[in-house]
Amino acid sequence: MIVTVIPTKAFIRDLKRLRNASRQNSAREAVVLCQQNHKDQRLRFEALKHRVGYFTIRSTFGDRVLLSKKGDGVYEAVAVGNHDFVYGAYFRRR
Repeated sequence: MIVTVIPTKAFIRDLKRLRNASRQNSAREAVVLCQQNHKDQRLRFEALKHRVGYFTIRSTFGDRVLLSKKGDGVYEAVAVGNHDFVYGAYFRRR
C-alpha cells in the first residue's frame, strides 16, 4: 500500500536542527521509504500507545520521525529528532 506523507513546517524546522547531513538524509530516506512501503521492517512503523492517531518510524538507531494520521493512507510528518525529543518535547510544546 502506498501512503502519502506530507512534511509540515515544524518537521522541516526540526530536520534543519539535526545539523548533521547524514541524520538529515536518513530522515528524508525514511519518509520516502514510508511512502513506498510503510510496513518495511527497517522503519519499525508503530503506533504511539497513549496518543491516538500518532505513529513513529525510525530513520536511524536513535532518531525517530513522528507521523500524524490525517486520513486513509495520508500522514503528516510533524517532528524528527532523537527518542526523547519525539516522545516528550514534541507534545509539551503543543
